[in-house]
Amino acid sequence: MTRPYLALGLAGPHLVELTTRCAHLSRWDALPVKFSVLGIDRVDGSLPAPVTLAGSAVGATLASATKHGRFLIAASPHRDHPYNIARRVASLAHLSGGRSGLLIGVRDAYAPEGPEEAPAWGGAGLGGGAPLNAQTAYDTAHAVRALEQSWPYDTIIGNRETGILVESNRIVHVDIDNSFSIAGPLNVPEPATGASVIAGYAGTTADAPPAGDSDPIELVLGAAGSVPVVALGGEPPAGALAGVVLRAGLEHSVGDLLDAAERWLANGFAPTPLGGSLRAALNLPAPAPLPSTMRAAFPLPQPHVSL
Repeated sequence: MTRPYLALGLAGPHLVELTTRCAHLSRWDALPVKFSVLGIDRVDGSLPAPVTLAGSAVGATLASATKHGRFLIAASPHRDHPYNIARRVASLAHLSGGRSGLLIGVRDAYAPEGPEEAPAWGGAGLGGGAPLNAQTAYDTAHAVRALEQSWPYDTIIGNRETGILVESNRIVHVDIDNSFSIAGPLNVPEPATGASVIAGYAGTTADAPPAGDSDPIELVLGAAGSVPVVALGGEPPAGALAGVVLRAGLEHSVGDLLDAAERWLANGFAPTPLGGSLRAALNLPAPAPLPSTMRAAFPLPQPHVSL
């Protein structure tokens, strides 16, 4: 029987501790786990901790300060518009060499409340908004995936003979009209490693993402998903599992979590080779490209031979 992989779940105080203690950061980077979730308490139904950091900010720190560790940043349309999430996700993938991805949840424990009838993104006070439910989270994942692919990486050609830097006619509008209305394109090119991994969090069946064509959500964490989350101090579930997320509580330190992870890896959990992209580590296929019929955002570039 194939041994399950191990992943880690870090809450707000752990993000502060991890990014301020070099010894912990070195241990984390050398630990052969599949990935870590940065800020899992944002989306798992926990009450907000006294301190936290934005997952994307922590991800940027880890991307530049480490070589091997892979991670998902937790985010939700409760606080952020999908366009802003997509921009952060794509930027992190560039910084990390594809070691990063997104965990999308329905609600954010740290987000301000928006209008009662449309609290998703409405907490930003900029109007709009959408219901807080699994469909909105799914629509957000769909938008993030499409936006990240709207500026294909291979359009950047840097042709000195023609003076054409980018084949801009291949950059497309995404023209999304679901829970959100988004024309696109994203103002960040697709990462060299391709579109980022998108996971979903489902603590209950009500939060489980709906099935759909070209599903952007590639794995689901939580009690209603395929990868359960186990509190530090608990026992892994019985039965065949692809993997388990070991989640530290507020009473635990990062050192406690790393110690426990080393014990679990020594007692039945499969180590994951260090380094490489998150998509490769999870053995996930590359997402299908956007349809060729998408509306071009820019005209065909003309040569500038004087350049």
